[in-house]
Amino acid sequence: MKQFGYLHRMTLIAALFAAFAATTAFAQEARVSIPSSKSYDQTVEAFKMDVSKGGMMVMSTVDQGNMMKMTGLDMKGTLFLVGNPNIGKQVFEKDPAAGLYLPLRVYIYQGSDNKTYLSYDKPSVVLKPFNNASIDQTAAMLDQKLDMLTHMVAQ
Repeated sequence: MKQFGYLHRMTLIAALFAAFAATTAFAQEARVSIPSSKSYDQTVEAFKMDVSKGGMMVMSTVDQGNMMKMTGLDMKGTLFLVGNPNIGKQVFEKDPAAGLYLPLRVYIYQGSDNKTYLSYDKPSVVLKPFNNASIDQTAAMLDQKLDMLTHMVAQ
């Protein structure tokens, strides 16, 4: 009986480790961070100017750096909610719960190394749980749009 308890605990530990590894792999697969050759302010301005070239628009911004100043943390970071209402409509018609992930989020921040980064989670990964081929196809197209946009801004 004691041996069963030991085997049960070892199986549980192995399962927890596998779940942690899968979560870490998901985060690494989903997250994209592009270093910018520009300063933080230049990157933010370039993003605002170039987002429309990718067929999208800025729907909202959150100045997280300004909010964190209220806590005494000095940082630079702005979250952009971006999208295209016509593309969003295609996804929302398939599953309105996609509003949890749309509009898309692009975060521009200055890292601890004083470099500026553009980061986002790939739409194809965050929208995958909807298990819908049409959404998957749209998400893959959005992956390409965000990749082109962030690389263009970072140049």
